[in-house]
Amino acid sequence: MNRKLFFKFLKNASLLLLLFSAMSMQHLNAQTIEGSVVDIDGITLPGVNVSVKGTTVGASTDFDGNFIIKAKKGDVLVASYLGYKAKEVTVGSEKNIKIVLEASTESLEEIVIVGYGSQKRKDLTGAVSTVGAKDIENLTFNDPAQALQGRMAGVSVQSQGGAPGSNSLITIRGIGTLSDAGPLFVIDGVITGNMNSINPQDIASISVLKDASSTAIYGSRAANGVVIIATKKGKNGKLTVDIDTSVGFNKIINTLNWANARQYADIVNNADDNDGRMRSPANDTQFNPNNTSDLYGESIRTSIVKNTNIRLAGGTDNLLYSLSLNQFDNEGIVKYSDFKRTTVRANGSFIKGKFRLDNTIGLTRTVNNTNPYFNKERNLIPTIRLRDDEGNFSSSDIGAGSALASYYGPGTIINELGVAALQDRTITRNTILGNIAASYEILEGLTYKLNLGLETYSDNNYEFTPDNQIFKDAGIKQFSELRERNTNFLSTLVEHTLNYKKTFGKHSVDVLGGYTQQENNARQLGIEARRFPANNIRIASAAEELSNAPSFDRTSTIQSYFGRVNYSFDDKYLLTATLRRDGSSLFKENLRWGTFPSMALAWNISNEDFMENVEAITDVKFRVSYGEIGSNNVDVYAIDPELNLFSEYVLGDTPARVPGYSITKGVNPNIFWETTKTLDIGLDFRALNNKLNVTMDYFVKKSEDILVNIQLPLYTGFTNAIPFNSASVENKGFELVASYGDAVGDDFSFNVSGNISVLDNNVTSLGSSTPIRQGSFTSNSLNSTKTDIGQPIGSFYGYVTDGIYQTDAEATAANDASGSPVAGDIKFKDLDGDGDIDVDDQKYLGSPIPTFDYGLNLSANYKQFDLSLLFNGVAGNSILNGTKYRGYFDTDGNYFADALNGWSPSNTGSDLPRNTKSDNGNNRRMSDFYVENGAYFRLRNAQVGYNFKESVLDKIKISKLRLYVTATNLFTITDYTGYYPEVGRNNRGGSRKIFNAGVDEGSYPTPRTFQLGLQVSF
Repeated sequence: MNRKLFFKFLKNASLLLLLFSAMSMQHLNAQTIEGSVVDIDGITLPGVNVSVKGTTVGASTDFDGNFIIKAKKGDVLVASYLGYKAKEVTVGSEKNIKIVLEASTESLEEIVIVGYGSQKRKDLTGAVSTVGAKDIENLTFNDPAQALQGRMAGVSVQSQGGAPGSNSLITIRGIGTLSDAGPLFVIDGVITGNMNSINPQDIASISVLKDASSTAIYGSRAANGVVIIATKKGKNGKLTVDIDTSVGFNKIINTLNWANARQYADIVNNADDNDGRMRSPANDTQFNPNNTSDLYGESIRTSIVKNTNIRLAGGTDNLLYSLSLNQFDNEGIVKYSDFKRTTVRANGSFIKGKFRLDNTIGLTRTVNNTNPYFNKERNLIPTIRLRDDEGNFSSSDIGAGSALASYYGPGTIINELGVAALQDRTITRNTILGNIAASYEILEGLTYKLNLGLETYSDNNYEFTPDNQIFKDAGIKQFSELRERNTNFLSTLVEHTLNYKKTFGKHSVDVLGGYTQQENNARQLGIEARRFPANNIRIASAAEELSNAPSFDRTSTIQSYFGRVNYSFDDKYLLTATLRRDGSSLFKENLRWGTFPSMALAWNISNEDFMENVEAITDVKFRVSYGEIGSNNVDVYAIDPELNLFSEYVLGDTPARVPGYSITKGVNPNIFWETTKTLDIGLDFRALNNKLNVTMDYFVKKSEDILVNIQLPLYTGFTNAIPFNSASVENKGFELVASYGDAVGDDFSFNVSGNISVLDNNVTSLGSSTPIRQGSFTSNSLNSTKTDIGQPIGSFYGYVTDGIYQTDAEATAANDASGSPVAGDIKFKDLDGDGDIDVDDQKYLGSPIPTFDYGLNLSANYKQFDLSLLFNGVAGNSILNGTKYRGYFDTDGNYFADALNGWSPSNTGSDLPRNTKSDNGNNRRMSDFYVENGAYFRLRNAQVGYNFKESVLDKIKISKLRLYVTATNLFTITDYTGYYPEVGRNNRGGSRKIFNAGVDEGSYPTPRTFQLGLQVSF
């Protein structure tokens, strides 16, 4: 640095120091003012911003509504709080000030985040549900989607199992497609496909847009609803530091009663006897003395969960900032599985006159160590020892006796738990999600905004199998192997909007217009390497064999023009009109563009003159909306033929083969947008000084031109199925949300809120497609679901049981076309009465889609104690318990212990079929034997907290100290006999998991969690 620049730097630094000194001198005569903030009912308000007007001096009230601030006589204190009118108080000679805030319908709490902006709740014409930070800050969960479960009508949140790092499935107002499309997510203005990278403690609010009026502004992106997330920002005032740390443990909720070695041997012996086969010596006790392997005892553990969150926030009149850091570690209850997540989020805002600049950036790193063998570990029968005499995981026939090895063959049954311990399986993802938005008020009421968004992540899917004896004995892999895939994703977003707001007389208009473009690119490269010189050498180039794994490079772009007009007359009559036009690169040029309009009307009845004297009612509003939204949920390059780059041809008379390309898959280049048309009729009601709030909605959602796969005829030369826009689905339902909150005296306050959703899902057309059979739940690929006209998507379909055949003659007389039953086999009903049991005797057995979904939330505060309880449940749905197939019919592994109670001549009263391996009666066919009632009611989350008194906080110089205890999944009431009744979609469906909903194959069990936590604020 040269001397001139150095002295210039000293000069500027000196001036800056003098400036800060001058600012400090202003408060040399300041005194310490203590005070409290309450509402008009005397209820203390925590988190109120109290600042000295015209300065950067500020404070926030603690949990008891108290604050301490430096101010001098004559200064003006400004108290502002969500949901209340800001109030100014002049400092006099008193040293203790009490500020009373009045609830305001014009306040920020009444502002709801909607597409490309916000609206006052009283001006909403669409169906929008919201959750604020206050609603979820005391919940402890890893998956941010859990913030919605049980809290919103019309929003279904299903866990996909209890594995650490697993994400929930969100469905809004039913399933309106035959693909696996979920809702659109918008995080701080960035459009994305999920919210998995978000730290739940960073969330300030979540808005769910449910009807066409609110979602149409997103056009083709919004057919399955929109979830808008705003993260916590800085606030005007001094720097605050919030720390929340917790530690706890996970335990399995429910276990299945699998047979021990003696029970297993008895079941297999019974099966051999019933099948007329010689018993296996491997199942005689003399060959397996006391040789019981406790497979599930070895697989399941009590695991540790830890979470720490630190947030710094503050700001001035011109600059707001927030920085948060989070570390979440969760061991799985299944051994050799765990999940770690590290997040950093920085949000900032700069305001200067008519210019505003906002920036958000979130960095997330997740490391997921999976155990894919839990559902396979039961294949190891209990008569085989898991460990050898030295305590190491054994090969399948070591230590089990020569008779067992000779009967089953060397290594036929694999020690899956040993494989899980040996393999190194890690999925690592690094994510960056953020945006920068600049806005400028060109004229009064006219604002231009530029929003630039970015999402990028890199995935590394790593699996290394060392050279091991377990696989060698099984004859599967005689070498070490590395499989590794790297996926890189980049999404860029550019948005330009113009917004004009104007009020003149009784008229108010809010006009929005904009253009947006988003480009997505995903690339994947993989490699497989075998035969490494040593197990600790895991570099692909060191392997003897190398091969490329499948790779891809996919790019898609969407461009959009949109506009919206909000009009209000006299705050009584409201209109919203929206139009969006989207162009997608996924369709061919003449089918690329789609137009999606909507219109909504609302009547604020409470603002009419005849309601003026009805003091008990605060607000009554009637809403009606109709609109069209779309979906471009097709694969990239779905309209382009798939080529085989290594084909060979014979040309001319020579037998020599010439290399060339060949088309291997037929396509339909004429696919276009799926369209959803929605009618919504709603009523909002608030009364008793806003203590009672009720919202009701009735909706009809018709999805048309849905893509459905139709098999190509053989004369085309192709064997694949291709999509056509020929299906349609209808969802209709009713939603009710109600809440009531009040205070009793000075020490006790409470809030009760509940919601219910009633849903009817129905397929109305499949075009020329045949009914869709899916839902495989066994190694024999038994299909359990059928999607057909007049039924819900993915309904269970099969035979109806009618007890057990008691005699051979009765079984023979049934004329079963798919089996040769005998006494002890399952009896099936002849539904069509033709005297035969055949495919025409199948029927619909239930739907995995709940017809009734509900939630109940209770919260209360008594002095320093607080309590929150979250209940939720479903009804009207069924679950296919695939573990019954494994436990009673699958001959490849262990059985349920109660299979010993199967029918026999001495046990004719049993409702379980006889033990058999051959299953000549085809007991295992798809039937209502597997289908169970999926209804449940559970206490999802419970938390008790204690807030230390102000006298304690003053001594240790902190503003908040709270100790809490949390439990999740504390109890569940259900008739379901599997692991847990919250069943998502199994993985056998590939890209069509939607048809496998409610099919339980005994996936990763859901845990019960207990945590002890501490919250500290400075």
